[in-house]
Amino acid sequence: MKRSTGGLWLCVLFLLITPNALAAEVLTNDAVVAMVKAGLGDEVVVSKIKISQNQFDLSTQAILRLKEDGVSPAVIKAMVETAPPPAPKAAEAGARETQDAIALYRQGKAVEATAAFDKLLAERPGDDDLKIWKALSLLEQARAMKDANTSGYKGLVNNAYAILQPMGRRIPNNPDWNFAMAKAFWLNERPTWAGKAAKTALGLRANFAEPQLLLGDLAYDSDMQALNSPGGSPQSQRVTLFAGSTARKEYETALATPGLAAALQAEALYKLGKVGAELQRNPGVAREYWERAVAADPDCRYGVMAKQKLHAASKK
Repeated sequence: MKRSTGGLWLCVLFLLITPNALAAEVLTNDAVVAMVKAGLGDEVVVSKIKISQNQFDLSTQAILRLKEDGVSPAVIKAMVETAPPPAPKAAEAGARETQDAIALYRQGKAVEATAAFDKLLAERPGDDDLKIWKALSLLEQARAMKDANTSGYKGLVNNAYAILQPMGRRIPNNPDWNFAMAKAFWLNERPTWAGKAAKTALGLRANFAEPQLLLGDLAYDSDMQALNSPGGSPQSQRVTLFAGSTARKEYETALATPGLAAALQAEALYKLGKVGAELQRNPGVAREYWERAVAADPDCRYGVMAKQKLHAASKK
């Protein structure tokens, strides 16, 4: 009787210990391949995967290697379904990466910014703010192409619009979304819609320099178009008298924004220089603004463009 009781307790102890031992085992890709090559059927391997902890490598290349090693789709599917989700990135690290991507955009490095936002969106596909920033980086690429008279920029504008348009019902009162839409409309030659969206953005956020600058761009474009209209027309005569006054006012308002980033200061100053050079025909004023743009941020896109303008002027 004592022997029977002892044997019973050994069985109970084995049953208690065995699950813990199984749970402590950590399966890897190599362990799965070893079971498959040992001739264990899919049902057995899948069951083992489901009751064990794992550290599977599920990168594309690793999955292709599993297939080459004879692991069936059913087993690979079980590996994918039971793999623990990737640990969420620390909020501080995620915020830092977002700010780094935004800094690339601010510096005019739009291609690099787009790649950075794509990486972040792969981790946070539902983040509307990241989608807006990606659209803005595409639009900045388009603007650089337009400024350089390069064809094909409309494709980037359409890609940005495809990102932004579905968000309209969810976040119609988001100032960044309205600004991005204004920029898309402007680059798609819809100045009236661009102006309305820019003003909406300004109404939703005080001291929002970017849509203020865009209003200046719209006024500049309008004056340039009028000046290039047939000579002697009433529109041309009116613009000749007040050329650049509205654009200058919008740029100066943006420049006066409290805490304005250096890159945006350079942008406002560069554009004030363009008003002086091309609308007011005053090269001295233009040079002063471009010098200030370089001083504000020599390495951003508009700081570099200002240096180019100064260099070209020095050769005349």
